[in-house]
Amino acid sequence: MGTIRFEGVDILDSLEQIMELHTQHYKDDFDLDKELIPKLAVSGEPEDRRLLWLSRPCGTYTLREWEVYLEGSHANKVWNFYHEQTKDPVLAYALSIKDVQDGKVIGNIYPLDYGAHVERVKLLTCPIGKVAVLFEDGARIKIPYQNQSQLINELMPVHGKPQSITGLPESERELAIILKRERLKRFYHATNGDIKEYIDGLRKGTLRGKLKETRTAATSSHKPPSHKKEPER
Repeated sequence: MGTIRFEGVDILDSLEQIMELHTQHYKDDFDLDKELIPKLAVSGEPEDRRLLWLSRPCGTYTLREWEVYLEGSHANKVWNFYHEQTKDPVLAYALSIKDVQDGKVIGNIYPLDYGAHVERVKLLTCPIGKVAVLFEDGARIKIPYQNQSQLINELMPVHGKPQSITGLPESERELAIILKRERLKRFYHATNGDIKEYIDGLRKGTLRGKLKETRTAATSSHKPPSHKKEPER
């Protein structure tokens, strides 16, 4: 894993097939993914089309890749959590959305070695310098990260309650360099693969897939002998 890429695939269809094989509980998490990914696919921000996605036995997650590299951000904590705090087997992928065609989100999928990726992210995270706060009245204001609680309280009487708070890197240039390097390395070290073959391989590796193969083999071994007459010598 991590040395292959699937180019020009239907991203949601592929992820759903992976989810159905690997995620046993809280599958409705994927309903949120199916809402979020198409919205990000038509975003005017290029970074909204570069995502990380994971499937675990109890749910799925879609995260913006750049936010995962922000130390202490929600996305960073989520991405690290299942490696550091649980023994859940996790299937993780990087997504690069290219286009929307006939209602389908088309792009590239890169399988990741989840544990190795988490450890690498730890070495590359950037500190948060500011947060962008979207308020109830539509105002989007950037404020220092360290004083965010105090400043948000001061701004609320004018702008209303905060609707979202997004961390921003202390150095946008540093984060941009990290992401560019990691993506180039990911692309050039990976070879083109067949998503159908990959998913078939996952299916055979699941418990249900193994049981099906066992039943098929058992059925074949108990087939009645053929009554076809052998040719005379």
